[in-house]
Amino acid sequence: MSAIAEPRTTLMLSMVDPQQNVRLVEIRGGRRLRKRLADLGLTLGATLRVVQAHGCGPMIVAVKHDSRMAIGRGIAHKLIVTPDLAADDPHIPLT
Repeated sequence: MSAIAEPRTTLMLSMVDPQQNVRLVEIRGGRRLRKRLADLGLTLGATLRVVQAHGCGPMIVAVKHDSRMAIGRGIAHKLIVTPDLAADDPHIPLT
């Protein structure tokens, strides 16, 4: 018998609350966007922490050992994430 996978809650990065840790599971964009994000360190499986997310303007996101980057709302709508409960422990560094 095969194990049944539990459904994951997914949402757009633009909907994530500040200080929440998430894992990138999908990029809804073309090849150029995927390449640009990969060059910045945003690859599938990466753990992200939203540092700042005001109602308008870019989001500030921590990636890989607290490197921070600004992501525009248009791009944030194309990044699909899932909550990363393991990364919510402050003693575990982001990978």
